[in-house]
Amino acid sequence: MLDGFRRLAVAFAVAILLAPCTRLLAETGSDTSSHNKTAQKSASDCEHLGASTKGGTGAVAITSQARSDAQDIFESRCVACHGEEGRGDGPAAANLNPGPRDFHSLKWQKSVDNATLTRAIIFGGKSVGVSAEMAPNPDLENEPAVVAALVGRIRGWCK
Repeated sequence: MLDGFRRLAVAFAVAILLAPCTRLLAETGSDTSSHNKTAQKSASDCEHLGASTKGGTGAVAITSQARSDAQDIFESRCVACHGEEGRGDGPAAANLNPGPRDFHSLKWQKSVDNATLTRAIIFGGKSVGVSAEMAPNPDLENEPAVVAALVGRIRGWCK
């Protein structure tokens, strides 16, 4: 039971990464451009984040097996806190304070690099200065393609 809770907490810690981050990009609110221009900018920002290896995750080849394994891991370890769509609304989220991070937040996506996400997934939230409630996944330390697929899934929710 405790091991299951720790695995669920892993999802929570990834969501919390934004809270203490000092590199948040301030939203100016002064841009009065059209909705389409904003949507195009957001899309290009998200593409940059998803394709980026910023932060040292390197160019890891992600196989279809790694993607499948990452999906199974997300469903079994992360969904309880982060929810199926990565919005931080999983069934266990109501019991967590602070609640899990919404992976759809562009502001959060821009504030965290891939290396930090990787460390949080493998070594837990405490390793990156966020909630210790997110348990480590030491079994993934020697599975860089699976971890890269998990990071890719998180980046894929950028809006």
